Amino acid sequence: MKITGHVEVQGIEISFSQQAVHGKGFRIDAEFQGMQIIEICTPTKSWSQNPFGGKTSLEPNNEDEHKQRVDQLDIQNEFVDWKEKGSSVELLGKDEEDGNEYFKVRLTTKTGNSAIHFIDTKTYLIYKTKRTAKMQGQEMEMETKLMDYKLLSVGVKVPHKTDQMGQVLVFDKVEANVAIPESTFDVK
Repeated sequence: MKITGHVEVQGIEISFSQQAVHGKGFRIDAEFQGMQIIEICTPTKSWSQNPFGGKTSLEPNNEDEHKQRVDQLDIQNEFVDWKEKGSSVELLGKDEEDGNEYFKVRLTTKTGNSAIHFIDTKTYLIYKTKRTAKMQGQEMEMETKLMDYKLLSVGVKVPHKTDQMGQVLVFDKVEANVAIPESTFDVK
């Protein structure tokens, strides 16, 4: 899968590209004020470079950081074949927001990452996700709203806009079943 888009944060727009091969790896590249931001993840290791976070060159992520990223290698959707993937699912009930009703479902992956998904009772699309993430050694509650679902040519609906605590991610172009060399995820 190949995605191009931009991040909107505090009135600033930052272009990015993401390349992913299901179960093999993903890579995100962005540039802001002449500085490169890179994130690479494979099943066994992950690396990141973010000069704004103190990483001026591509460095290996620690075990906690990798554990948080590795589930993103599942580009199908966490709920597809969840049992075969070793995940567990628990229905927590229903919730209501903005006049809409949502199933509240906790999904815990085999790596132990857990998130609560709010699934629209009419469309069965995920409206938002809540998860706890470790950032710079601190646990933080993260909420992501998924919006602007569009149907891809392969027959799958994908959100083209997400809002994570005021940081808006817009997917301008999403391509499925695109050939991506596995060397894309090599770190030199």
